[in-house]
Amino acid sequence: MIDWGRSLVDLVGTFLASMAVLRYLLEGVVPKRPNPLMKLAVTLTEFALHWIRPVLTALPGRDRSALFWAWFLNLIVFLSRLSLPALGLGSGGVGHFLPWGMALALVEVVRQILYVWMAAVFLLAVLSWINPYSPLLGAVEGLVHPFLRVLRRFIRPLGSIDLSPVILMLFFQFSLTIGVGALEMLVQRLM
Repeated sequence: MIDWGRSLVDLVGTFLASMAVLRYLLEGVVPKRPNPLMKLAVTLTEFALHWIRPVLTALPGRDRSALFWAWFLNLIVFLSRLSLPALGLGSGGVGHFLPWGMALALVEVVRQILYVWMAAVFLLAVLSWINPYSPLLGAVEGLVHPFLRVLRRFIRPLGSIDLSPVILMLFFQFSLTIGVGALEMLVQRLM
């Protein structure tokens, strides 16, 4: 039987964490057109960032409150996946799993960043074919073009076919499989 409570925490927590990652990435991009993705991300995360931002203002650089919120949500999702006997006193309780959960939550934030970039590459390809005047295109281009600009220096288009988005997707997939997978396995082995 499926535990609906854990499934709901997993679904909502992962979705809100992904929106927080999207917001963090989009805050570094200044789109030329109205940006519905940023409006969505702000709407879904502002309630939490309103409380987190004043605490993290002492850190130099960009506002990292959205990344902290994503990390915290991923930690909650990780802890919700543990069974009640695993949280009991016999195995060390929550105190035993908390440092590893914190590390796995950080790995999950890195995974979500890569997924957002992969989705942006896919959306860029689809929107450039279907609707090049979409209001989403400005935000998606802002996320993807720094990577594509570097790749296009080395990979020239073959006639009218640009293979740099395909190479970028393969790079992100390789990073997910090898890099993030290795980090996750390392944390799980240390548990």
